[in-house]
Amino acid sequence: MPSRGGNHINHPPLRHLDGKFWTRTPVHSNVVALVRLIIPRLFLFLCVLCLGMTGTSLAERKSAPVIGAAPPQPVEMNLKIRREGKTEIPLRIYGKANEPLKYLIRVGPVNGKVSEPQAKEREISTVIYEPPADLSITTDKFAYAVQSGAGVSAAVEVQITILDRPPQLGIQDRIDFGTIRAGATNYRMMEISNKGGLIATGEVIVDAPWKIEGKTAYRLRADEIAVFKVIFAPDAGGKSEGVARYTSDPQHSTTLMGVAEAAIAANPPQWALQQTPGEATRSGTFELLNQLDEPRTIQLKADPRLKAPAQVTLAAHGGANVTVEAASPDADGFDAAIQLVAPDFSIAIPVHVPALGAIMRATPQSMTFGRLATGTQPSERFTVENIGGASGRVAWEISPPFRTPETSVTLQAGEKKEFALELETKLPGRYRTWLKFRSGAQSFDLPVEAEIAATGGGRRIAAGSPGSPSIPGGVAPADPGASPEADESAPAPAPIPVPGWVTDSQLPRGVRVSKITATSAVIEWPASISPATRFRVDMRQLKIGADHRIEISWVQPTGIPIERKGDTYNAVLTDMSPGQPWTVRILPLQANGEVGAPLFTVEFFTPGKLSIGRRLAHPSLLQLLVIGLTLLIGWQAWQRWGRRHA
Repeated sequence: MPSRGGNHINHPPLRHLDGKFWTRTPVHSNVVALVRLIIPRLFLFLCVLCLGMTGTSLAERKSAPVIGAAPPQPVEMNLKIRREGKTEIPLRIYGKANEPLKYLIRVGPVNGKVSEPQAKEREISTVIYEPPADLSITTDKFAYAVQSGAGVSAAVEVQITILDRPPQLGIQDRIDFGTIRAGATNYRMMEISNKGGLIATGEVIVDAPWKIEGKTAYRLRADEIAVFKVIFAPDAGGKSEGVARYTSDPQHSTTLMGVAEAAIAANPPQWALQQTPGEATRSGTFELLNQLDEPRTIQLKADPRLKAPAQVTLAAHGGANVTVEAASPDADGFDAAIQLVAPDFSIAIPVHVPALGAIMRATPQSMTFGRLATGTQPSERFTVENIGGASGRVAWEISPPFRTPETSVTLQAGEKKEFALELETKLPGRYRTWLKFRSGAQSFDLPVEAEIAATGGGRRIAAGSPGSPSIPGGVAPADPGASPEADESAPAPAPIPVPGWVTDSQLPRGVRVSKITATSAVIEWPASISPATRFRVDMRQLKIGADHRIEISWVQPTGIPIERKGDTYNAVLTDMSPGQPWTVRILPLQANGEVGAPLFTVEFFTPGKLSIGRRLAHPSLLQLLVIGLTLLIGWQAWQRWGRRHA
């Protein structure tokens, strides 16, 4: 088909997608070629432009924060560290940042020191913390923050607890004080140190015979040293071993050793006084021994409550007795000491004084019923008192015809009571006995006398009246001439006095005279008869007076030894005349030197010296043995002579 217009180009027909053919015109072909040329180049330009815009955005994103992003969060910490040395502390964040971080110290520590953060990894830095030297400070803190591309975080705290090691006490294992004389002193210096850790606070404790001069307390910081002066002061001889203890470290101790040579020894080592039975005296006698090769004079410095000699002299390797008494009137017991002082030593002897026990007294000192008729019912009263410092029980007894309705009583200190003593008057006679008291170790007797005459009337008989005994100390016989009905209106006569020289009709139990020879004798009596420890011996003496009458008196011979053997006292009488009667009495001496009532009066005879004829007439058993042996030897000699001449 011809086209409309001018020149035209023939093109092959184009097939449409629906199968139809259409033809291209020249203008249409130019446009298509232009598009094909421009579109690839435009696409390339747009790609380059897009790539340039993308690079600019990444660069800008690296250099400027993105609005709305937050920096990472640092980690809070609660740490425990030791005081000694320095500690490295790592600083971190929660999670990951994927970029390098910078840590900042916002608030420094209150007491210690902290270094500037040093980066160790991309997200981790460390600081060095140095604790304070003051051991009283046990806590500290500081604050830090973290900086990233998004900015700086809020600060967080690091809480620090400072731990200290226990004190390390350095002590000596053993201290030897060597050998010294008892009573002298020796010392050693003892060091203790704190090798590190907390402050060592405590006290050094030692026991006798060691002591510490000055203060015993210590307070040691680390690497400090304390020095103590330990003194060895033994009072007695022997080997001593002890320990020094430390209250801050009870598991460890220091052994202390020393040896003492006793110069003066006390026997026993501790003195205990005893109360004299029935007396308020508390005393004792003890021995001091000198173990040196030379004599010594020792000064005794006693407690004010004690009474002792001011000094005592001891021979070389000799001894001496020392009597100590309680000077205090206080009834309570107490402990004291006596110091033995010499130029080169001093020894303390402990003394124990017991409490004052019960002390019983009976009054009157003697009881006399006088001369009574049979059939009466007489009664006397006596009082018992406790003058001691403690309560006690006292019992008493008496032999018939006397009796007491009560036989014992318990008395408090300072208490006294009265009791009855009765007499049976059925049998006439003269009676003298003792009312015996016993209270613990104390014992004493109260003499009792009565005379019963064989008369009626129920009253006391006058002195010198019929029926009085003719023999002193004997039993009065019944008086048949006495009237049973006496004058009731007559005044009661005074009791008949008993002569002081009359011997006892009944001796106390245990009293006897033994070992009687022509010139000597021994009087024995039990120690329980009297609380006294000293006695006097009297001998009765008869002589013709100026009026040619016999005078009776008592003399006190000298040089009579009285010694105690067990529970018995012995008085040895010597230089006596043979073939003579002797009347002897024993009297107690009180503590104040006064003489008490006689304990008893005895009478005995010393045998006379026999002549040769009387000795042969009354040979002894030994003499008979000698005579028999002599006759036997003579008979054997005669038999031998006869055989030889047969």
